[in-house]
Amino acid sequence: MTVRESVIRGRVSSEHVVQFFDSDESRAECVAMFLVEGYRAGEPLLVVARPANWAAIIEQLERSNVPVQRAIAQGTLIVKDADDTLRRISRNGSPDATSFNRVVAETVNRLQQGGGRVRIYGEMVDTLAQRSDLIDATKLEALWNDLGARTPSNLMCGYSAAHFVSTSTHRALREICGAHSDVHRHPQDPLAIWLLTAAHNSADGSGSATALQH
Repeated sequence: MTVRESVIRGRVSSEHVVQFFDSDESRAECVAMFLVEGYRAGEPLLVVARPANWAAIIEQLERSNVPVQRAIAQGTLIVKDADDTLRRISRNGSPDATSFNRVVAETVNRLQQGGGRVRIYGEMVDTLAQRSDLIDATKLEALWNDLGARTPSNLMCGYSAAHFVSTSTHRALREICGAHSDVHRHPQDPLAIWLLTAAHNSADGSGSATALQH
């Protein structure tokens, strides 16, 4: 069974996409677009981001007339610090299923009580990639998939492309892509596009990017 089959065709309807960014600016713009889409669809929102990135995302959201502070006050938008949340879900420095369910899954379940899907942006995995803890990043992606199989959600994971410049990381890059139902790409992130193509071409030897499709 593929990731798409397990996440999309399971008991609940969930999406789990990943996007690699060349810059903080492209991250803020793309993540804000993702959240705006959810807000306009009436989906509750959960953001697990580092404060500097969240500040940039807020600017983009407010330009799209999303009342961020009102949504937070109403409880339809919950914001968590990525580094603090990662610490809380980790045991002996590694993401732990029991802690993840207590800290993250319970929050998602509360947001989902009104019905429909919860829209989530997360970058704890990016913190792990920055530390070169790519095995733990893949482990955390699996925990998100387990949650998506239980609770309807639309999750975007954001990574900095710079963490995958070394060819020694390309196997992990392929595994991370394989843990998602789709890989989003944007023309303003040419390094990310090049790395995705290079990493998958080095594995299949075909000279094509077909392996990127999930």
